[in-house]
Amino acid sequence: MRLSLPGTAPSGDDRTSYTGYARFALLNVLKVLGLGRGDRVLIPAYICDVVLLPLAELGIEPVYYRVTPDFQVDWESVEAKPGSRAFISVNYFGVSQDFGAIADFCVAHNLVWLNDNAHGFASRAGERSLEEFGDFSFTSFRKVIGSLNGGRVRINSDRFLPLKEEVDRLNAGAPESRQRYVAAATLRTAGIRLRALPDFSDPRGFSEDDIKGYRVDPLALRQLAACDEASIRRSRRGLYQTLELYLLARGRAEMLPIPRLLREGNSPLVLPVVTPNRPTWLELLRSARRRGLDLHTWPSLPAPVLDDGTWGAADLWGRMLYLPLHQDLEAESYLPLLQKVLDAV
Repeated sequence: MRLSLPGTAPSGDDRTSYTGYARFALLNVLKVLGLGRGDRVLIPAYICDVVLLPLAELGIEPVYYRVTPDFQVDWESVEAKPGSRAFISVNYFGVSQDFGAIADFCVAHNLVWLNDNAHGFASRAGERSLEEFGDFSFTSFRKVIGSLNGGRVRINSDRFLPLKEEVDRLNAGAPESRQRYVAAATLRTAGIRLRALPDFSDPRGFSEDDIKGYRVDPLALRQLAACDEASIRRSRRGLYQTLELYLLARGRAEMLPIPRLLREGNSPLVLPVVTPNRPTWLELLRSARRRGLDLHTWPSLPAPVLDDGTWGAADLWGRMLYLPLHQDLEAESYLPLLQKVLDAV
């Protein structure tokens, strides 16, 4: 595999720029687009707080919109206020959006379309990669392949392609230390958990304020080159569908999958499940933690969204849980553990 200068695509792809973290890539793209104080960006209220870090650093105002129960854009809540310059859509858990409607809206309102594909490595909409949608598309492949770091931005719009050289320059941040990553990977290989599963029930418990301005690690690029995306997608879809059928067949109202959420070609990061009430939600989290199942909440919502109850995002956060998927997990060992968690509730 040929390695280029930090930030540049190792495969010769002249549209893709690599960096350590997608949030850092977002900051750099906003910079080269010239967005700053006085500008607005449309963004879902159900969003990880780290996505707000680049906006806050540049003085950009977020304008929130609602997502539907199946995590699509709720268009009745979308308003392109004066000063709006960009629209952020999110491929939640690697599930594709109504890309045609988003593209039409952005063209109609002269907005740059920023496709948050952080969860969507190896995910496709039919035959097209989710990274091919949006003027810019941001992907965190580290979330799927387990590398030290690893993010990239793909410039899909020809009119913005001349900006790539400057994006590459900014994406080449400082090197990130491998020490903790290597130690944790060694312990995992030996079957040793470095620390207990955290308590996911606190919506403010995982807030971050680090933009993580690191370059992509060369080892992460080698791990990426060794990936078989089709195999990853096949394994994750298979486990998703097995867990979904298991929950539906047993009629477990404590965890209900969202009907027809997964689209053709999608590679899911997790299986989202809906809980009936807050006590059940909390007991499921506690039961999973006691038994070592990494059942978790997502995302760490921005503080203003939590404080103001913006577009029902906090209520949605308190109903949803996420069953982890990984291409190396086996249903034969997963299902008995999940059954123990459910039986304890």
